[in-house]
Amino acid sequence: MALILVRHTRVDLPAGTCYGQADVPLLQPHDPPFDGVGRRLRALLERIGADARVGAVVCSPLSRARLLAQHLAADHGQAVAVDPRWMELHFGAWEGRRWDDIPRVESDPWAADTHHRAPPGGETQNALIARVQAALAALHAPASQPGQAVLVVAHAGPLRVALGAAQGWVASADPQQAPVSLDFGGLTWLDPLPGGGWALRALNA
Repeated sequence: MALILVRHTRVDLPAGTCYGQADVPLLQPHDPPFDGVGRRLRALLERIGADARVGAVVCSPLSRARLLAQHLAADHGQAVAVDPRWMELHFGAWEGRRWDDIPRVESDPWAADTHHRAPPGGETQNALIARVQAALAALHAPASQPGQAVLVVAHAGPLRVALGAAQGWVASADPQQAPVSLDFGGLTWLDPLPGGGWALRALNA
């Protein structure tokens, strides 16, 4: 029936920090509040259909996604399935550094071709795309069940890959090159299509 993608809430880090797969803390109090995300989720379920319910909750293992997933899952009587394929891009040696402090001799070649170049010790955008596409394909059948919505709580990078699959564009690892912005705590609704595709129905709901 539906796949609902949820970005985690804001993190407690200085602006301009590269944090990829670093397990960084969430801003306290949560911004936006977990309860507010939950209310918007219930409103979105009503839009999807009178019989729509959360039938499964999947999340990245990183705590900034997992904590929100556990809160939403508890609201709907579900357990959380952790899937590392929904983790953010691995930025390797750049993790935890300010983007402005990363030497341009390293970051410029990467930004010019994120799909084939990786940060030192990190992964390429193509590697991220491959794992997210596999995770997304695994959710097509459960998300196609009548009355069932599958919830994925993750990060901007992998969620943009999923959104790109629905809209026919390929996501870049460089946020400055992203064709859309995903709000912290925002919900995106994708409809499963026959044959394995997806259709975008709502962005940042």
